[in-house]
Amino acid sequence: MINQYVMNTEKKAIQDVLDICHDGYKGYERAAEDVENEEFRTIFHRLAQQRKLFIEELKNDMRDRGAELKDSGTVKGYFHRNWLDIKSAFSGKEDATVINEARTGEKEALDVYDKAMNSEVPQYIKDRLQKQRRLIAGAIVQLNEFERELAE
Repeated sequence: MINQYVMNTEKKAIQDVLDICHDGYKGYERAAEDVENEEFRTIFHRLAQQRKLFIEELKNDMRDRGAELKDSGTVKGYFHRNWLDIKSAFSGKEDATVINEARTGEKEALDVYDKAMNSEVPQYIKDRLQKQRRLIAGAIVQLNEFERELAE
């Protein structure tokens, strides 16, 4: 039997990851709509699908442990996306701005993953989180490369 405190702590940590992944999924879908560059659009769609996969993997892991979690995102993510819509209505949707906002979201995701990996979750879930975190860090590298391309 899993200690109730441990399970609640574990659920909270993974719920936070699910929420940031949902924000990432929605954010990348929005970014794909906003960018002009076709290559960036394709990559943003791929990253959105990757975040969706992260959600399903973690939900399945938690379901195996007897916990049902939802992926609804955060209020902060919702308002951030809406703020970008308002901002872009006045300033135009520049690819560099979209890339910068995506990078900001990914850096926040790394922080959420770090907290979850330092919480009381089983090792196999920590291993999954570590793998997903590496892919998010790779996305940041790719976003940096996009920014360099735009600067040239």
